Amino acid sequence: MKKLKIFLPILIAIAGIILFAQCKKDHSCNMKVTCYYSSNGMDADSVVPYALISFDTLKYNAGLAVDPAISSVQNVPTNAQGVFTYTLRYPALLIVNAVKFDTLRDDFGNVLEAHKYTGTTQVQLYEGETTEKTILMVETN
Repeated sequence: MKKLKIFLPILIAIAGIILFAQCKKDHSCNMKVTCYYSSNGMDADSVVPYALISFDTLKYNAGLAVDPAISSVQNVPTNAQGVFTYTLRYPALLIVNAVKFDTLRDDFGNVLEAHKYTGTTQVQLYEGETTEKTILMVETN
């Protein structure tokens, strides 16, 4: 009986440590998208600073509920190096669209030339990983 009185609290303490001590894993899904100008859609030229990024959620979700974090990304600019980073809590399959409007103006503010560049990529985000993608942006009408 004495052995049971000593052994039982030790057993309960070991069971508590095993059950309640967990390793904190990083479950976040990170994405890094870099936008480049492209003359032919196959070769990258220079980076596209401040391109507007949006997620196209309608093609894969078919009217199902969309995570508000995903649907809130509309026209978010890349940084000066053409890079957009984003973190989600859960794995996802996203279509990422980028658009950039470049205009050349004269001294009076009149538009001399206007160019629109667009690009799209599909990104699969995995738990605990950083997915890097490149968007080649070509001139469109």
